Amino acid sequence: MTIKRLVILASFMTFANVAKAQTFHIEPITSNTVADVGIIEMPRSNTVTVLFDNRSITFRPSINDSSVLDDAKNAALITVRGRTSTPIPSAKDEQLALSRAVSARNYLIERGVSPLKIHVNYASGSDFIADNSTPEGRRQNQRVEIELVYVTPTSSYSSVTQ
Repeated sequence: MTIKRLVILASFMTFANVAKAQTFHIEPITSNTVADVGIIEMPRSNTVTVLFDNRSITFRPSINDSSVLDDAKNAALITVRGRTSTPIPSAKDEQLALSRAVSARNYLIERGVSPLKIHVNYASGSDFIADNSTPEGRRQNQRVEIELVYVTPTSSYSSVTQ
């Protein structure tokens, strides 16, 4: 075959493939779209707050908090937020907040939670939940908040994927 015939043949084959191609209508997936299809339920979350002694990084959840955290390995995403009660942040206080968050993260990993699910966040001198001028208020501000987000597949998920 000559080069001219090969070019014509290649062009025709490309045109024939385009003519056979199917067209697809693509829409962005939104939470409403997913809920309408029935693939997943809306996510639910649970937050556990563990208080720390002054300058402590020892993670000691209460018995009730421990029972909630025992189910953490079933969460889809976990956010650990370390906090301090310092009104004027410093590098030392930020390190304390981070150490508290890492202490909580290590606790979860020791109980079988995948480290890939855990997001660590920390801040000092912000997000006060109590009056910082009293000893009890400062204790409440020295905390780690652990947010557990669960996404449960519905029974219709298997029928959609088959």
